[in-house]
Amino acid sequence: MFRLDLRHSGRAVALAIAGLLLSSSPEAFAADANDSDESWQVIHLAGKRIGYGRVVIRKVSRERDTIFITDAEEHVSIRRFGQQLRIQSKTHTEETEDGQLLSFSFEMKNPPAQSTSSSGRVEGRNLVIETTVGGQVQTKKLEWDSTIKSPAWQERSLSDSPLKPGESRSFKTFMPEFTKVVTVKMSAQDYRVVKLHDGTEKSLLKVNVTQSILPGIGMRVYLDSNGEALRTEADLLGMVTYSVPREVALQQIAGAELDVATNTLIRVASLPVGLHDRTKAVYRIQTKGRNPSEFLPTGETQTVAAIDDETATLTVSAIRPPQNIRPSRNEQLDYLGETQFLQAKDARVQEHARRAAAGSTDPGTIAVRMEQYVYKELKKKNFSTALASAAEVARSLEGDCTEHACLLAAMLRVENIPSRVAVGLVYAESLGAFGGHMWTEAWLDGKWVPLDATLGKGGIGPGHIKLADSSLSDDGPAPVTSFIPLMNMLSGVTIDVVSTE
Repeated sequence: MFRLDLRHSGRAVALAIAGLLLSSSPEAFAADANDSDESWQVIHLAGKRIGYGRVVIRKVSRERDTIFITDAEEHVSIRRFGQQLRIQSKTHTEETEDGQLLSFSFEMKNPPAQSTSSSGRVEGRNLVIETTVGGQVQTKKLEWDSTIKSPAWQERSLSDSPLKPGESRSFKTFMPEFTKVVTVKMSAQDYRVVKLHDGTEKSLLKVNVTQSILPGIGMRVYLDSNGEALRTEADLLGMVTYSVPREVALQQIAGAELDVATNTLIRVASLPVGLHDRTKAVYRIQTKGRNPSEFLPTGETQTVAAIDDETATLTVSAIRPPQNIRPSRNEQLDYLGETQFLQAKDARVQEHARRAAAGSTDPGTIAVRMEQYVYKELKKKNFSTALASAAEVARSLEGDCTEHACLLAAMLRVENIPSRVAVGLVYAESLGAFGGHMWTEAWLDGKWVPLDATLGKGGIGPGHIKLADSSLSDDGPAPVTSFIPLMNMLSGVTIDVVSTE
């Protein structure tokens, strides 16, 4: 029996946003106790099957209390520029009958990267969390109260008290994959005929769902009269999840896997050769049914001018790191500390920073040297990793744009240069198209200056379109939220070149 698992849907969306998702063999599953409630789902992206999920709920007696134990896992396999990318996530939660979380554990595997894990237990008015990223362990506390529900509670609540057309509900829940408390809102619409995985049709209640941690990604869940979800849709490259029998969920993915990188390229006609070496480019961007001005920021490298509700002109200018400048003092302090993904105190990260700086004291010179250093040292361009931390990249010296960006950002912080990562689109001349990309920004001479260690050109030209940035702070928004504008741009968008200089 498949129940509404907003936690499961949220995880699938989050993993996909990072460019990501995974599968494993059916033999990985062991038999469960007879009293468990087991459900299976199959996951489709852009019309292709990419993986499956499983949820097992057990009810046990512990002293005089009834405890609900939920184990959920998700496996997805896609390709990025021909290389296989696999991610497996597993979540274990224990909660009281009224949904109060007692403890949790979460693990995400994305070989060849090290697994990321977290675990926690409610202790009085705090949730004490231990997180391991890149082999390094951190402990933190979140303020806790009884109104915060376990991530598995909503399944039972909707089964016990199904939504009715026109009814809305809102509640706070803890999401282990983000180690954050989020607000979930559900708004029931009406019954409508929906096609299921086996091709049959059924009248189901449509429910719109939003989560505060992913505000730009809407979901639609279709429930039967018992409050059980048979189909879930997300505003993300046509992601659809179906309730299916076990044997269907565990079928091998037939044919070629979805290449999420090539499938999301935005083709552009008549762009000049050497765009990244030019000084300025003006683009005309159209987003059907949406206003591009809403997710195209204005900053140091670009300005936006709306033409109408679906069209905007974007002017992108080259910017290079300034030289012979003073080190920043007490500026952008929030972008200097160590984080789970930017481990500036890691011995290998510090050694790479020392080698790259080569004794210079000029922040601009150091920034360029570090960009060049990461570009040259990361010789293995590996697209099978989703998002490895700087400490891990410092050891492996491999990865794609996200690994280049994270290592460079951490190295800059070693030299007390504030840094952050930027997410957006980059023009790939060999493909004649824009694709999703991450790079680094350094605070130099009172402004944010972009650096791209994937290209190693000493700054960027007009071939980068910025959509968002993140400090990757442990206390700030989840890193995955930085990818939401990118997801909006990868669907139904056209980019035309107006002029270049």
